[in-house]
Amino acid sequence: TGTLGAHKLSSKIIRVPNELLVDSGIDMEAFLANRIASRLGRGESVYLVKGTGAGSPQQPLGLEASTSVGKVTAAADKLTWQEINGLIHSIDPAYRSAPQFRLGFNDKTLQSIEEMVDGNNRPLWLPGIDADRPATILKQKYFIDQAIADIGAGKKFMFGGDMSQFIVRRVRYMALKRLVERFADYDQTGFLAFHRFGCVLQDSAAIKALQGKPA
Repeated sequence: TGTLGAHKLSSKIIRVPNELLVDSGIDMEAFLANRIASRLGRGESVYLVKGTGAGSPQQPLGLEASTSVGKVTAAADKLTWQEINGLIHSIDPAYRSAPQFRLGFNDKTLQSIEEMVDGNNRPLWLPGIDADRPATILKQKYFIDQAIADIGAGKKFMFGGDMSQFIVRRVRYMALKRLVERFADYDQTGFLAFHRFGCVLQDSAAIKALQGKPA
């Protein structure tokens, strides 16, 4: 369904007064490196879900654009446990039995699921007891990703499948550059970081999406 390339993210230049670098009681460069890594990580997360595979520079082809719809909700702004079950069963049993089979959605959707019960008034969401028995939904493990859309008309707001088939390649997580001379006339030092990564869904049958009914 795509190719596993290497796409580049930039932190943009961050300018820091040299007085702060010299006088600070903390390791300012290490502090900045951690904050920049967090910024790049959030940017990567968005592209892994919402990357279109187009644009200039070209975006990676993310989960949203790579997956077909396995189930459409009956109402654009509501969700039932039967629709989640429909998504699960829209995926071939060979993938459902894979060790990395997961459901994926954002925290707002999780809140809606936590408040659901089935036809016998039993909770749909079961809390985890320990690491060997994590929280599940309809006996399926799940992950939270805030880049995934809220429940809404025409939105792919839940994914289900063998997530090992969605390959993420990180060429180099972060290359941090220190720009000493560029801002010397301002007595400042610039910091700039780049991150190269790629992603591809290698088997389009392995992961499906649950989508809100189009308006």
